[in-house]
Amino acid sequence: MNKKLFFVIMMVGFAFSGQAQIAKWLVRPNYDLIEMTDCGLLKVTSNGKIGLLNSEGKEILPFLYDSITDFKEERAMLFKDGVLYGFTDPYGEVVVLQESGYKLCPGVDRFYSGMLLVMLNNQYYYLDKEGRRIAGPFAEAYPFFDGYACVKAYVDFQKNPKRTYYDYIDTKGMSFFFKDGDKEDISFMSSFHDGNAVLAIKKKFYTIDSETCKLTPISIDSTFNKKSLVVSLNKEIIAEKGEDGYLVLAKNGKFIFNLFMQLRYMELSGNDPKMMTFFPEKERTFVSDFDTIVSHNRYGLTFRGDKLLPPQFDAVLHMENDLAIVKADGKCGVITVDTDNKFLFKLNNNENIGFNHQYYDAKLTTLMPPYIKCSSATVTSHSEDCEIQIESRTENENVEGNTLGYNCRLSIPKNLTDTLTAHDYFYSLKYDGLLSVPHKVTISEWYVKYYEVKLSNTNFSISSTNDTISVEFDLIKTDVARNDDSNYFKNIEVVASNFSGQPILNKITENHYVFQLFGIDKDRINFSVRITEVGCPTIEYPFEMVFVRPKPKERNKKTTVTIAPVQKKQKSVEKEIILLD
Repeated sequence: MNKKLFFVIMMVGFAFSGQAQIAKWLVRPNYDLIEMTDCGLLKVTSNGKIGLLNSEGKEILPFLYDSITDFKEERAMLFKDGVLYGFTDPYGEVVVLQESGYKLCPGVDRFYSGMLLVMLNNQYYYLDKEGRRIAGPFAEAYPFFDGYACVKAYVDFQKNPKRTYYDYIDTKGMSFFFKDGDKEDISFMSSFHDGNAVLAIKKKFYTIDSETCKLTPISIDSTFNKKSLVVSLNKEIIAEKGEDGYLVLAKNGKFIFNLFMQLRYMELSGNDPKMMTFFPEKERTFVSDFDTIVSHNRYGLTFRGDKLLPPQFDAVLHMENDLAIVKADGKCGVITVDTDNKFLFKLNNNENIGFNHQYYDAKLTTLMPPYIKCSSATVTSHSEDCEIQIESRTENENVEGNTLGYNCRLSIPKNLTDTLTAHDYFYSLKYDGLLSVPHKVTISEWYVKYYEVKLSNTNFSISSTNDTISVEFDLIKTDVARNDDSNYFKNIEVVASNFSGQPILNKITENHYVFQLFGIDKDRINFSVRITEVGCPTIEYPFEMVFVRPKPKERNKKTTVTIAPVQKKQKSVEKEIILLD
């Protein structure tokens, strides 16, 4: 190869190193179950016990609990040894209730308006988020709604615990004062819903507004006369409890309340039934940078639209923001992405590769951040023409990053020519129990001519074009050949493109050949010497044979034969690279 051209190719050649985003374990797959809470914490189960991890995967609550409820109003209930232990905030601060003997009320497992309704010795109390008792004891009580709780309070618990009255209290434990009626005349109260509640005073039913405290009689029509008012059957109003709530009957109507004593159905004589609307609690909304890949019942991940991890998990349980909960080999872990670092694959130190023969020995290097240890990593080739020499593995670890190296044997690509060409190789990294997607390394390669064809005679004469023409040539090693006596197994052919016959080739010595042509009927004949080494593309050396016949009146009746190599048009390497890039 022309040394000047070789220098130009080396200067404008190119190589692309594969840079791969890094998926990493935020929480390693060592747990039976992992769930994402609505406050961003991870609820983790191991060996039947539950704890909490924060969004960085650090433990904020030890694995001591039988169960932990969902966080509501930034508090979750803790159960241990089958009983209520206490509650916690999103930072792992625990308020212990077990020592006080409190129990949760049936159907109540969360705070409402910052207050928790509990029971102790069959009496009801309200606790704030610090676990302090704000109100109680009460004979009956329900959670807070619209800022008030419906309770049945004691007139004097010490003297007569059976004497009670209905009341509303606010979140400070203060009693609700009515403008009309005496508390002891109230025979029934419901919890508020959508700003209104139902109560009965001296057998008459009213609605009460939570903001204005205004009482409005309930009537079967708009006259609000004595006969149209809804009244109870008896002075004592009984709320019959069922599976779904309470039933209260009146002379001219009936009311159905839910288990929290909120009105959900009202039927008055001569009127269509009225159903109250209860909007379900808004489900937690979330977005994710991840999406799933599925193949043969195995699951992988993409991140922000790019493939990150090929299918390798039993399941992807949940994806939120930059976290994905996955199940691998029956255990759960949490995947996140290191967006500040990337894997870097380098082949042959990003230098162009010139193949002399079938194989080329190169170095494959993988650069990793320091938190990924070489001992946990291996590289897999996805290219048939790159064989990684496992026994050549090298490891180098330091504070700036870790490097894993292998020797590779590259097979010469099919149809590689003696001009610079981009070629792709694909590698995956297995590390910390994860397998990356294949990443591409692009490097420029060419076939370095190991032999040149030298003709013994390029200018001679023949008596007639019917004469047999013998052309001798030698195979001469180029400058890039090893300086030894090795002769690599090769196949030599001579082909003519515009000649009716076929050249007859004879091998004289290992590197000296002769071929014959006869019956020439052309002014020009193009022929090529083809050299093919085992496992390598064929390299052609084209020549042109020109016949100059004597003019009719010339004394010299011989035909002059001139043979010259045909110069192949060189592509603009710089332009080709721009297109490939």
